[in-house]
Amino acid sequence: MLAMPLSRNQIDAASKFWGNGSWDTKELVQLKQVFPNPQDAVMLKAIVLNTLYGTNIIAISKVAKRLEELLNANHSTGPDLVEELVAEIRNVTKRRHYSFVAKFAHFFINADLPILDQYAEYMVAKHLGQAQSQNPKRYLKFVEDIEKLTELAGLTCNCAQLDAYLWIAGEYWCWKENPNLKVSGDLVGHFERFAENPENERTLGDLLGIGTSSA
Repeated sequence: MLAMPLSRNQIDAASKFWGNGSWDTKELVQLKQVFPNPQDAVMLKAIVLNTLYGTNIIAISKVAKRLEELLNANHSTGPDLVEELVAEIRNVTKRRHYSFVAKFAHFFINADLPILDQYAEYMVAKHLGQAQSQNPKRYLKFVEDIEKLTELAGLTCNCAQLDAYLWIAGEYWCWKENPNLKVSGDLVGHFERFAENPENERTLGDLLGIGTSSA
């Protein structure tokens, strides 16, 4: 049983709210069309991703070169690859760049790999409560939790649709707790309008699974 319910209607509302329910920008779509092989144009892909999503890797050229080496040597496309790439990039930057690696893996290697960030983790934890995985490896734990959430909620959506819900809902509930929190510029206007009058943002209310009276 989920600690916080989640319905297919909320996932559908997230897809409606986010346009196509996907993080993909036209730039990423174009990159994948021109360079469909994960080993191709790694430098370009890494730089574009780092810029568009603000993953804040300063030494992005060095990181991209390391990624290229690893992808040429490793043909795995599962969750373990994310952990491996995070560990190797840490040798370059001295930091664990889970958000960057998870996005790179999702967009350019395997679309079934979920996107990890703090807001998605926050929402998964709210939904699962005590049912969360105890795996000590952050990304593997996240994947296991996503699988558990999908199972307990009886969802049949794809990874991108669930990602859209987790990100938007996670940012909203964190912003609700702290309105001074710096959240995505694409979302804060919606949140403020919803707080002022929920009728102005019905799709967001459906996404959050709350009635207008409880907003």
